[in-house]
Amino acid sequence: MQNWQVTLAVAAGLGLASSPLLALTGGAGQPPSELLLVQQQQQPVALTLSAEIRQVRRESNGQEQVTWNPLPATAKVVPGNVLRYTVAAQNNTNRSMRNLVVSQPIPEGMVYVLQSALAAKAAGAAVDFSIDGAKTFTPNPVIRVRENGRVVEKPAPAEAYTHVRWNFGENLPANSRVLVSYQVRVR
Repeated sequence: MQNWQVTLAVAAGLGLASSPLLALTGGAGQPPSELLLVQQQQQPVALTLSAEIRQVRRESNGQEQVTWNPLPATAKVVPGNVLRYTVAAQNNTNRSMRNLVVSQPIPEGMVYVLQSALAAKAAGAAVDFSIDGAKTFTPNPVIRVRENGRVVEKPAPAEAYTHVRWNFGENLPANSRVLVSYQVRVR
């Protein structure tokens, strides 16, 4: 079993990637270049990134109906639009993968929608976040602020989030596919 760290980057503009841009880095002591070579030859993990835009329609009874529509690469978004990014990770091997981690940056010009990061229930992934450009991750980021002359910790505001990460833990079953997603709001 291999340890895998996967970062799927989004392209500039809308944050769409027409083809996934990924970097694989290895576990203890294994240089990233070796794993990149392995990935290119065997493609043990295939990643795809898709984006959808949230559409809200008010029904005659006053209730809101929310739908998600695919976001074309040429779409224009405006401040306030909410997008959902979904990353599909496919284990193309006939062996379980240990410690698969998928990390996704919050695109520039967008703000993470708090509590929107999801993983398929079967995936069992732990979700955590960075507010310092992916240097550190925690499930509940906090900031320190001064109140009444004392420094206190408060939950980080959505604007502070820079990355979301899913850790699949002990193993990702052979020949399996998992979906993770998160939402952002256009500034």
